[in-house]
This record gives sequence, structure tokens and C-alpha cells, in this order.
Amino acid sequence: MDSGEASRPRTPSNIAAYFGRLADTYGDGAYYGNRRQAVLDALATEIANARDVLDAGCGNGAYLTKFVEAAGIRTVTGIDLTFDMLLSARNRVGAKCRLLSANVSRLPFKPESFDVIFGSHVLQFVVDIEGVVAEFVRCLQPGAVLIATGQRDDGVRHTLSAIVGPERWREYREVIFRRAERREADARPKDRYQQAFARAGLRVEERAAPFTVTWPDIAEWIRIRWMPLIPEAERGRAEAMIAELAQAGASRTLTQHEPLIIGRRER
Repeated sequence: MDSGEASRPRTPSNIAAYFGRLADTYGDGAYYGNRRQAVLDALATEIANARDVLDAGCGNGAYLTKFVEAAGIRTVTGIDLTFDMLLSARNRVGAKCRLLSANVSRLPFKPESFDVIFGSHVLQFVVDIEGVVAEFVRCLQPGAVLIATGQRDDGVRHTLSAIVGPERWREYREVIFRRAERREADARPKDRYQQAFARAGLRVEERAAPFTVTWPDIAEWIRIRWMPLIPEAERGRAEAMIAELAQAGASRTLTQHEPLIIGRRER
């Protein structure tokens, strides 16, 4: 991704191309693993009661592998825009679930098809959030739940900025994080999600999923999440910066909170 790509419109083709380069490793490592387990723990009741689950924006199947193993779940479906992600998901889950290439704005399902729809870090890529939430609700059974994460990985980057200082952080942002996908202008995107859920007629609840990571975990996360997007010529410099961060924070741990927005459809 070139320096201008981060500001390109969030079209389906741009999003698919962006994540195609991360298909083999996205979600790997301790940072993602700890966050994912925290989310699953926070949703234990909803997962225990689930029968027909849609993972919207399933990526390479990190959550799908957990859903197909859950007792009581009858069917699991995953959709994603990125073909390479779906191939990787198929390698992870085999024939245990249905996988489709689909856009969340036009779901290829009949009304009331699912009792749980889950979207991890999906809504920040959506321009028409209210339209997409309404489409999700169309596919929810009475009494079913729609679950979405409420923030991204900004907390780690804010912490890194505080540790190295604003001047040095500009270098890190330019070399490592310059190719971040386009962000919403809102400082609190989860508020937009809550509003969209409420306008769609859902009863809204916010829930936090706390998890802890070490600085080696964060260095690993940077290599997994960002290194594939950095041009080869700049990776040596990026590795030196990662090593500097690991040394600066060697004895630190960081607690993050993954906010979950849960919307329940009335029976």
C-alpha cells in the first residue's frame, strides 16, 4: 500500500485488496489470541445459547474455529469480501461451516436466518453503518443478538506514542503505521454503532472484554499486523524500531479493553 492508499475510499475492492496481504497470518500471535479469548469469555452466555451463527467479516477463520467447536451450535456461516481470507478460513475449519464471499450491505440470506450475528472489527470499514445494521437485523430471528466490536487497535498505538514521545512517534507512524486503513473521523466510533443499533429497533448493551499483553506480544503483533504491508526496502528500519520498542517496554504489561456492542431483537 503506497502512502496515499490509506486515504482511499473504503470501497469493497480496496478493503479486499488491503486484507488480502494479511490472509495467512491475521489474527495469529498472543495479542490477537488473548483478545479473542477475552471476547469469547465475555460472550459465553450468548455462545452457549446460539444455534445458527453468522460471522460477518470472518477473515481467515480465527473465530470460526471457536464457533464450530461450541456445543449446541447447529450451523456456522462465515462471509468475507476477501477471497484469500476465505481460502485461509477453509484451510482452518475444513468442511465444518459454510463460507461465502459477500458484502455486509447485501447479505445473501433469507430473513430471520440467524440467532447470533457476530462482527469483529467490521463496522469501522462501513460507510452506511445504519444501512448495514438494518440488513443484519433483517437476518436476525426474534430474540436473536447482533454483536460487534466497538474499537480497533488504537489503544496500543496511543500507548506507544506516549512512551516514545511525539517527535519519535511521527517516525514510527510514518514507517510502521502509515498504511493503516482509513479511519472514521469520529473519536468514539462505538457511539455510532450504539445509535445505529438503537435506530434499528435493537435493545442495546455495552460490555467490555479486558485482556493483558506483554511488550514481546506487542512486538509480535506489529510484525504480524503491519510488517506485511511495509515495502521490503523499509523493513530493516521497521525491525530496528520494533527492537527499540521492545527494549523500552521490556518490563511492562498493558491491559486493553475490547468493547462489545450487543443488540437484542425483541421476540
